[in-house]
Amino acid sequence: MGIEFVCRVAVCAIAMGLGGCVTLPTSFTTQNVMNVHQGMASDEILKMFGTPKNVRQAVCGASTGKSWTCTTLEYGEFPYDRASFTFAKDGGTLILNNFDVQRK
Repeated sequence: MGIEFVCRVAVCAIAMGLGGCVTLPTSFTTQNVMNVHQGMASDEILKMFGTPKNVRQAVCGASTGKSWTCTTLEYGEFPYDRASFTFAKDGGTLILNNFDVQRK
């Protein structure tokens, strides 16, 4: 066993005592993550990764002078594995603008 593995187990053991070790859903396979691209509809992301832990709505792009309402789906939890997908509304559909997947 390597020291990194032992440290991860220790962190998860501590986290479980504080409410559980938070990781991304098993749907976050390398293949699924590599298939994500800008322009995808939110329905495709939901189908691929399931129900998000959090959903946020905010004003994006204010500094550009062309602000829009953006919706962000969040999976996982800081400081553990986490992912976010931010969408802009195009007609009646939410279209993926940017995304971030972080694995520890």
